[in-house]
Amino acid sequence: MRRLTVLWCALVMVLASSLAALASAPAAQAEPECREVSPVTGQCLIYVPPPPPSYDPPGGGGGGGGEPGDAICEDFLTGDEYPCIVGDWYWSYDWACYTKYAEPQPPWTDPVWSGREDGAIFWCSRGVTLSDPFPADTVARWAPSPPWGAPPDPEELARGAIETMDLHAIEIGIVPEQGADRVGLLGLPTWMWVNDVSGSTWGPITRTATSGPWSVTATAQVDRIEWDMGDGTVVTCTTPGTEYQDAYLDADSPDCGHRYTEQGRYTVSATSYWVIDWSGLGQAGTIEMDFTQDGQIVMGEVQVLSQ
Repeated sequence: MRRLTVLWCALVMVLASSLAALASAPAAQAEPECREVSPVTGQCLIYVPPPPPSYDPPGGGGGGGGEPGDAICEDFLTGDEYPCIVGDWYWSYDWACYTKYAEPQPPWTDPVWSGREDGAIFWCSRGVTLSDPFPADTVARWAPSPPWGAPPDPEELARGAIETMDLHAIEIGIVPEQGADRVGLLGLPTWMWVNDVSGSTWGPITRTATSGPWSVTATAQVDRIEWDMGDGTVVTCTTPGTEYQDAYLDADSPDCGHRYTEQGRYTVSATSYWVIDWSGLGQAGTIEMDFTQDGQIVMGEVQVLSQ
C-alpha cells in the first residue's frame, strides 16, 4: 500500500512539473491550412493577385493633367467608351469586358481550368458598375497572364503594314538617256518619268496589319516627285510623268520636263514623297516618307563644221 502511495505521489509531481513547463513555454503558432496542393510538385500553392494595369491618363500621360483612374477605354465590339477602372475591376481590350482576379482561385477540379496547370482564373463581366460590383452575368475565364491592359499602339501597327508594302525609290526614266555614250543636245527638251510605275513606287497601295482583335489599315500614295536637275533647278511633278516617244520630236513634256541652257554633266536626283494615311482602333493619322534615286546625263552642243 505504501508503495502505491509513493508511486502516486511521484506521478503527481511529474504531472505538476510538466504543466508548469507548458505554462511557461511560448504558445505554438498554428500552421496555416493549405488551400491547394500542386498535383505536379506536391507543394502548397500560394496565390498572389497580379498588380493592377497601368492605363495612360487622358492626354496620353504627357502632362495632360488627368489621373490614371480617369483613363477612358474603348469597346471594340460596339465602339463605346468606358472608364478603364471601375472599383477593383479593370477593362480588358482583348476580352471586351471588365476583369478581376478570382479570389479564391477555383480548385484544379473546376472545369474552368480545362486541365491546365498554369495561368490563373479571372472574372469577366460587361455589366460592372460601382453600385453593383459583381453582376449576375459574370463568368470565369482562364488566362495565361492578366487579360487587362491597353491595346497595341495603332501607329506601330500602321508601320508594320507599311513594311509589307516594300516602298522604294523609282527607276528614273529620262531623255536624254543615261549612259557613257549618250549625249543630249541643248535646245532640245528633257523629259522625266517613272520607269517602273507600281504600287511600291507610286501607289496607291493598301495593307492591313493585325494584332489579336485589333487591325490598322494603311494606304500609301506618292504625293509628288521632286526632280533636282543638277543645274540649280528643282522640278516638282505630281504625276508619274510621260514616257518620251520619237514621235514627240522637240515637244516639251506635258507634265514633267525641263530644258538645260548650258552643256555639261548633270547628276539628276528624283525624290518621291509618300503620304501614308492609316486608321484603326478608333484613331487615324498620317505618316510621311521619301526615297531618292540618282542618275547622270550629259548635255552638249551641236557642233557646226565650217567649210
